[in-house]
Amino acid sequence: MGSKKFTLDLSDVKNLLKNATLVAGAAFLTTLVNNMAHLDLGQYTPLIVPIVTMVLDSAIKWIKDNTEKEEAKGE
Repeated sequence: MGSKKFTLDLSDVKNLLKNATLVAGAAFLTTLVNNMAHLDLGQYTPLIVPIVTMVLDSAIKWIKDNTEKEEAKGE
């Protein structure tokens, strides 16, 4: 169950890379969403902004671990 103090094993490195990827993705998505208010697509802006929002929300839900833990279910 994990590595000893002051050491890293392969599973620790995989978890670090996974977390770094998620943090970088979250930073990118946050920047994208914050700058969408300044995006001007003319008459198509009211149509495109909700579509992009739904795509981003779907991507976040796809990335997250949505499985239920056995301990959390209380069974």
